[in-house]
Amino acid sequence: MKKRRDDTRKIIFFSLSGLVVMAGLVFYIADAQKNGTVIIKNKDSAVVVEEVKAIVQKRERKIPDVVKAVYVTMYTAGNREKMDALIQLAKDTEVNAMVIDVKGSEGELVFDYLDVAALLEKLHEADIHAIARIVVFQDSSAVARAPETVIKKTSGGVWRDRRGFAWVDPAAEKGWDYVFDVSKRALDAGFDEINYDYIRFPTDGNLNAMVYPAWDEQNTPRHEVIKKFAMRAREVLKAYAPNMSLSIDIFGYTFIQQHDLGIGQRLEDMIEAFDFVYPMVYPSHYSAGNFGFANPADHPYEVVKGTLESGLVKMGENATSSAHHIRPWLQSFNLGAIYTSDLMRAQIQGTRDGLGDTSSGWLLWDPKNQYDNARVYLEKE
Repeated sequence: MKKRRDDTRKIIFFSLSGLVVMAGLVFYIADAQKNGTVIIKNKDSAVVVEEVKAIVQKRERKIPDVVKAVYVTMYTAGNREKMDALIQLAKDTEVNAMVIDVKGSEGELVFDYLDVAALLEKLHEADIHAIARIVVFQDSSAVARAPETVIKKTSGGVWRDRRGFAWVDPAAEKGWDYVFDVSKRALDAGFDEINYDYIRFPTDGNLNAMVYPAWDEQNTPRHEVIKKFAMRAREVLKAYAPNMSLSIDIFGYTFIQQHDLGIGQRLEDMIEAFDFVYPMVYPSHYSAGNFGFANPADHPYEVVKGTLESGLVKMGENATSSAHHIRPWLQSFNLGAIYTSDLMRAQIQGTRDGLGDTSSGWLLWDPKNQYDNARVYLEKE
């Protein structure tokens, strides 16, 4: 009996003046691809040509040096009218990126709600940098999926924070693997960057009634747990997609405090592990008295600039090289003050002045994704 021959072939391809040239037969592209070689299987030639073109285009896409992004929920991402409006906003202004929810606090995945690849193709056609936001350790879906990784109550049952969400123990490495799998899926769909949020220990709820299934509280500081996860994430994802960018959201207070805030986040660790660090410097989230103001929300320029400068001071001799890796989340919602175009401009100017010529941009956060007035304070391309 003849041994069955594997239909898999390797096709070397390259791009020349926008054309895709392939050596060998035409096959269907499988998942594996590396170093300019596409591993593919027999299929229709038209399908292959389109797939190869997509890969070449993705590899040739230039990541913007200065990212100026807006936040987008799964709901907005799945609404054609809203997305068309945001794409038009990017065409009309300096916005060139979108941060899109891929995994939420309940564990919900954007892949279950819409055709992600089609959405990303549309964004890339408009030269929009696509960032996948993934909520990491706050994850209620883990209760059913991986109960052994979830933080428990001392009295029994699942521990939950003030809003009712369950949390994965940051030291539970099985929980890490799931996050990496979701990240790889986002990269496969076409996202240019993975952005992690909630890489920390819980901050609210009954913190004295928690039982960690994996964390050794006595011998391992929180910041070592978080750094270990961060370095593993870098190792795994850079091996999977060397050209991808990896970023993290952290509290703005991390920039002005000398400790990890009891949640494991230290600026110096995050700078080492991630390509970009996104501090949430929303002025409304600062306490009365910060930077000498009774209501910091009324003084966005001073709060944003002061926070960024404090963070750079913490970096010491590495301040200059670190500045390019910091992109702040800016407040684009009314809280503490009515955020007029003047206050929005003040935040953007505070970012430029705080980080200097090496500034790599900023991100606008509005949980409702209502950026209708952004044209008033954003520059034109």
